[in-house]
Amino acid sequence: MTSAETDTDYAAILAGIPQPYLVLDADLTIVAATDAYLRTTDRTRKDIVGQHILEAFPENPDAAGTVEQGPLEVSLRHVLRTGEPHEMAVIQYDIPRSPSEGGGFYQRYWTPVHTPVKDANGSVRYIVQNPMDVTESVLRTREADARLRIALHAADLGSWEYEPDTDIWRRSPTVDAFFGVRPGEGGSVAAPFFAMMHPDDRPSVIAAVQNAVGSPDQTTLHFNYRVVDRLTGETRHIASRGEVLRTSKGKPRLIGVMMDVTTDRLREAALADALKAQENLLAQKDVLLAEVNHRVKNSLQLVVSALSLQARRLLDPALKAAFEQAISRVRAITSVHERLYRTDNPLVVEMADYLEGLCTDLAVNSELRDLLKVDVEPIHIRTERAIPIALIVNELVTNALKYAYPEGRSGPIVLSMKTKMDGMLELSVADEGVGFSGETTSQGLGSRLVKTMASQIEGYVETQAAERGYRAAVIFPREASR
Repeated sequence: MTSAETDTDYAAILAGIPQPYLVLDADLTIVAATDAYLRTTDRTRKDIVGQHILEAFPENPDAAGTVEQGPLEVSLRHVLRTGEPHEMAVIQYDIPRSPSEGGGFYQRYWTPVHTPVKDANGSVRYIVQNPMDVTESVLRTREADARLRIALHAADLGSWEYEPDTDIWRRSPTVDAFFGVRPGEGGSVAAPFFAMMHPDDRPSVIAAVQNAVGSPDQTTLHFNYRVVDRLTGETRHIASRGEVLRTSKGKPRLIGVMMDVTTDRLREAALADALKAQENLLAQKDVLLAEVNHRVKNSLQLVVSALSLQARRLLDPALKAAFEQAISRVRAITSVHERLYRTDNPLVVEMADYLEGLCTDLAVNSELRDLLKVDVEPIHIRTERAIPIALIVNELVTNALKYAYPEGRSGPIVLSMKTKMDGMLELSVADEGVGFSGETTSQGLGSRLVKTMASQIEGYVETQAAERGYRAAVIFPREASR
């Protein structure tokens, strides 16, 4: 070793590196940290050096189940075992406040990268942690995340994210409930959950995961399986759908949603029994139609969830808006089938109540929701005609909410459906806003969709534009002519 090397103060060089780095030994004890790391975590070297990382940064007791010590330790031990770097997904890991600040915790979100440092024998001697603070970015997307959680909750869907390399399995509380696991008892890895799968189904699920590891980015995944509830002993049927994502290092990560379809399987059994009995053919037909509507509704909910997951990754505002419009159109169709399987007559829709609910859903996030009025006669429409009507209302009402009253001007938006003197039905959306909107021109996708749906119910479109106010109407027969 040269004299220059002997005189080099490596500790000072490490401390002064402008990026946040933490150095751990093979026992996960903190041995060094850069000044930038200390500033980022609001700690001093005296606070953390010489301590195990999970002791130096304890779990926030007020955020139990969200602060993710488990996945952090799994990632570090994966690096020790394999000698390979590991890039974690975003995790919440709160930072303790100093006693002078009153104690407690700062809420923080990170994407840690763990890199091994090996000795001459190739064994991992140290791990360098580079924790990127992404709190600001996560908080900016909190509203979108909340909307997705609400949508998942409303559809009784659980969300999950799985790393095949480490077996880390992050999931929503709904997933634990599907497996009969109490909150906080499931652990950070997927192995115990694989063990709870039915022995006849487990090999196919494992094979699907293994195939996904070698698949390209955005490959879709589909697998169904049964689990035995540890609390009740009951067998549940689970349908899971997902997609392959890859990290910046090319490592696979699987993300998706799952649904408890046990009720569907019981319905199938009941339907099979009804068909075998050959009794009460009309009742059997109603059961069949209700089952079809229920299945279509579930399938469309999965489509909505998949589109929502994809939309979260989009940065282009125009593309994101197009996705949101597509999601809105699918939801309009979903709501028809949901109403059908909940009613005694799966052949027809009671339009007054249905359109009232649809408009409420469309305006839930609009500042103009109190201006939207629904005036619909108690009319019953057959299913095949109710769906085009739902799409027409979705387009016209959404257009009015977006464009009728810019710059704070306000007035009513009225959805009406009445019987005309000649027996035809007239569906209209009218406002007193700025008048003709570019979105309603014949070149607009929404306008073309309205005309297409009108033709499906043997109707036609009429528009009236003025300096203030715009009205779009679809006139069509109550029943199809053929």
